[in-house]
Amino acid sequence: MGGVNQRQAVLGILRDAASPVSTAECAAKFSQAVGLGNEAEIVDQVSRKLPS
Repeated sequence: MGGVNQRQAVLGILRDAASPVSTAECAAKFSQAVGLGNEAEIVDQVSRKLPS
């Protein structure tokens, strides 16, 4: 994830959302966007690092 602008990725997810998204939903989309996959453990780790 070092080469990915994480803030820009999250802002893009929020901007493109049709409705408000939860931290977990944002984490799942972020994980997919940066190529981490969507396994529950990865999404859980990412959601703990995103600001709520």
